[in-house]
Amino acid sequence: MLTTSDIRFMDCADEFLELALKERKQLSYDHQLNITARDCFAVPPVVVNDCYSLTENERSKIVDCYNTSGVCHFIICNPPEVVTDKHPLFLICAQLANDLNLHYPLTHPLEGHSEAVKRFGPPDGTFKIYDLPKPINGLCYREVAESSDPFEVHLDGLGSGGTVQSLILYMDDAPLFGGFTFFYDMFALGMALADQDMEAFRHLFLPDAFTAIRPRGKGAIKVVTPVFYLNEAGLPHVFFRQNSGEYRMLWRGNCPPLNRASQFLERFTQPFSPGSFFVPFSRRGCACICRNRDIAHGRTSFIDGNKRDQCRLLSRKWFMTNKEHSEYKHVPGVLVRKDLAVLAPNQFGDLRLKGEWLYDEASDTNIRIR
Repeated sequence: MLTTSDIRFMDCADEFLELALKERKQLSYDHQLNITARDCFAVPPVVVNDCYSLTENERSKIVDCYNTSGVCHFIICNPPEVVTDKHPLFLICAQLANDLNLHYPLTHPLEGHSEAVKRFGPPDGTFKIYDLPKPINGLCYREVAESSDPFEVHLDGLGSGGTVQSLILYMDDAPLFGGFTFFYDMFALGMALADQDMEAFRHLFLPDAFTAIRPRGKGAIKVVTPVFYLNEAGLPHVFFRQNSGEYRMLWRGNCPPLNRASQFLERFTQPFSPGSFFVPFSRRGCACICRNRDIAHGRTSFIDGNKRDQCRLLSRKWFMTNKEHSEYKHVPGVLVRKDLAVLAPNQFGDLRLKGEWLYDEASDTNIRIR
């Protein structure tokens, strides 16, 4: 049985489609609808000859790729050795700051983690992602991102309330094989679903359509959310993940239209699925900038070698939507438009969007710790 709040959230579907089309300068669904028939492809790189000084042509290509597809892949031909406060990622971002609104970097609490410092040297302002050896006797927790296992489709910032605007990934060292990073245009997939099954599409806007649970560890959190919604700025936004490692994803039960929607999305967010595209991350100096509001991503497994420069080391940085959100928070809510938030204050109210919370699996509740 749908409630009044459910219907109000679902009524945003038409506005969402109109805004998404306008944003992409499309007059009809035609361009978007073909996505499920499009073969997977590798994103062609923009070749950057000197990361200290982008040419106007290089800069223009990077910006155009990002604005057009939500992802720009570039390869630096002269990757410098990492210096404490001058990681090459920041050299590029500084030159693109005005074009891509890269003004509000987030200092993540795990940047400069003791294990990363022990392995890779002093902190350089990025979050290090690598295959951390399995804990002895399972006494310590290791998340899927800290392993060589596949990391299924997701958007970054579980617990950030939907405030991560862009993520930048930079390959410090490549593995022997694998670690392909796939991208999925969730807005286009939503439009394709709307054309095929509008009822299923509308049910993705239910306020409790989807629940994501990171059950334990440093960032344990439970987030209940729509899959598609209008965010605090009135822009179309997506929240979607698949089960990966210990991450658990739950769909609202007893809802056949939502079941159809979930099956559609899960079908088209697999590695090499139609409509997807990927960056191989096969060499040092390979990087990408990804828009985090509409483009989901995932990673295949990888194999490291015996030498240091054959072991995958990826540096990541988040840039937030505005200055307010550049202060770290870890919350169970998402920032939906105010007229929607008031319909479910216990889920989307201001108190659910501030501070730091941790999920307690035993009681199945989020507990505010700061």
